[in-house]
Amino acid sequence: MTILLRRSGSIPKDGTFGYWLAVTGTAAELPAEHQLPDLPRRLQACFDGIRDSWLALARNIGASDTGALTDTATGAAYINDFGLMLAWTDLVRALADNAEPVLVVCDDPWLFRHLAALSGIDAGEPPLMWPVAVRLYLRGYASRLRLGLRLAQTALALKPTRRAARPGDPAIVVYGHPQSDADGNDAYFGSLMRELPDLGRAIHVDCGTARAKELCRDGRSFSLHGWGSPLFAVSLVFVRWRPGADLFGRPEHWLLRRAAAFENSGGALAMTRWQAHCQTRWIAAMKPAVIAWPWENHPWERDIARVACKFGVSSIGYQHAVIGRHQFNFSPASNPDGEQSLPDRIMCNGPAYRDQLVSLGYDPARLDIGGAFRVSRDSKAYRDPDGPVYVALSSIAPISRQMLDAVSAAALSGIRFVVKDHPLYPITVTETGNLNRTPLTIPESGGLRAVLYSTGTTGLEALLAGVPTYRFLPADRIAPDILPGGVSVSERTAAEIADALTTPEPSQPIEWAKIMSPVDINLWRSALAR
Repeated sequence: MTILLRRSGSIPKDGTFGYWLAVTGTAAELPAEHQLPDLPRRLQACFDGIRDSWLALARNIGASDTGALTDTATGAAYINDFGLMLAWTDLVRALADNAEPVLVVCDDPWLFRHLAALSGIDAGEPPLMWPVAVRLYLRGYASRLRLGLRLAQTALALKPTRRAARPGDPAIVVYGHPQSDADGNDAYFGSLMRELPDLGRAIHVDCGTARAKELCRDGRSFSLHGWGSPLFAVSLVFVRWRPGADLFGRPEHWLLRRAAAFENSGGALAMTRWQAHCQTRWIAAMKPAVIAWPWENHPWERDIARVACKFGVSSIGYQHAVIGRHQFNFSPASNPDGEQSLPDRIMCNGPAYRDQLVSLGYDPARLDIGGAFRVSRDSKAYRDPDGPVYVALSSIAPISRQMLDAVSAAALSGIRFVVKDHPLYPITVTETGNLNRTPLTIPESGGLRAVLYSTGTTGLEALLAGVPTYRFLPADRIAPDILPGGVSVSERTAAEIADALTTPEPSQPIEWAKIMSPVDINLWRSALAR
């Protein structure tokens, strides 16, 4: 046995193991010089290998009514850590083949029990499970109770916005992004509201009352909250994922129990059920000729595709975002009913990601290139050795905190940084002489020494501008890689950041036209015609 599996409170004495590692969420006070070398890259390599396993499980999970509400059922690595748990499993399994003992410190009660069942594991006393399980269970019910009452009030407050919906009119379904406005600009669909005067805008239920009212001032936007039943909202307290007995008979049953406990510990599933309820009532009542939405194959999107098909409404998914090798949720392999939960047509933002969708198994006949509303060809950014390093924080808060820790240390050596947090996930930044916030995006930033990012479109924007670009590798989790096939950047851990940014190396040059395409307004006008 070469793996010593222990809780952080039961770490053995030095000399009984060679290297050590602590899994996600576990703190271990052990000598840094004995930490497993190159852990972030090893973990990422294991994550690269678990895609098919996760998607196969996801397809099974999504076949049930409550499982279909979960992010586990889509393989969404941005917002779900089931794949991360599978990656830790493969890493520990590989380390068990080594001759030298390795200490694995794990305070996660489900993951500990899962790892303990692997071959070659010397497991100590597992962490207590019931305190964590009970806390998550009670928190879930409390969250859904508060949520249901709030949604009932929101439905009543936003019911008047329904007047803007017109029967048969085409509509886009969008999130309440801070960069959208009531003057014909939408963060996802650019100027389409101005170009197409019959186009309505349905606001997703992630958008609260005040913001929804701001967007609805245009007289063409309406909140989907307004279509919801307050009584239905109150019943959401009982929405939970209940995995079937077949799942609990699998080797991954401890990880599935863990996934269910965390999925049920808040109001996310209830919000997905509410979105499905509201969008169904809207489509049934208004029967829009065609609907389009920023498509990422999430649970609510699968539902709206099914509902649109049921009512004879044409559907378009706009592949507005980047994909890359780690966004497994774009794969159709996890859709249990195949094409029934996919939009009739998928508009891609350019040739690179269209090609990736084809490689994932999509029929090319379903795909068109509508162009990029969100990634502009024009950029003021350029490489300037005397400029600051632009730090694009992630939508994943723990990764952003690790990035801030790393650049705060590097700032002490004299490197200048400007930090931009994610527009939907702001985070506190402690400013110093060499570390300051910036309101500017990369294309607005002018001269930059380099760009440090971890997830999201910012890495692609930096490469397109010709600025040296580095992708941050977090210590204990995965930063999903979003770059298209054939495009790569240098990857650096926290310990490697300062050296890399002292003299940044040029990144691989890429051409905008090989990745993105200009917006084809005539294609959009035809696709969204009544």
